[in-house]
Amino acid sequence: MNMEVKIIGWAAAALLTALAISFTATPVVKALAQRVGAMDVPKDDRRMHERPIARMGGLAIFFGFMFSVLIFVPVTAPLRGLLLGAVIIVVLGVLDDIYSLPAAFKFAVQIIAALMAVQAGNVVEVVSNPNIFSSTPYWELGILSVPLTIIWIVA
Repeated sequence: MNMEVKIIGWAAAALLTALAISFTATPVVKALAQRVGAMDVPKDDRRMHERPIARMGGLAIFFGFMFSVLIFVPVTAPLRGLLLGAVIIVVLGVLDDIYSLPAAFKFAVQIIAALMAVQAGNVVEVVSNPNIFSSTPYWELGILSVPLTIIWIVA
């Protein structure tokens, strides 16, 4: 079998797995959101909806993504760091949907999640030079690679 066809098949299987899990998890997450009070209730004319809507919908999508990644992608140390950071962000989002956390706390947790990814080896070390007339096609970030990666992830 052609290698490209095999890769496309694996990608399609991963996408369909994520779709199936997200689709299946959506009613469960909706019920959980209703049970814990993570509902967006229309209080004024700024809201787009007219009846209460469950928050936490991203949780079902995250479950689909996470299971698909764990099934179809070899888990390396950098990927483990990214996934750990993602779990931290999702837990933060769920808690924020329930308790409406303060912005400074959320920002601090986002930095911690980014640090997890960076500590695992996910660092932007080189960026392309936006000056197309320059003789240097890219810039090496050197000591700035870690802080710029954290800023990139959080932003």
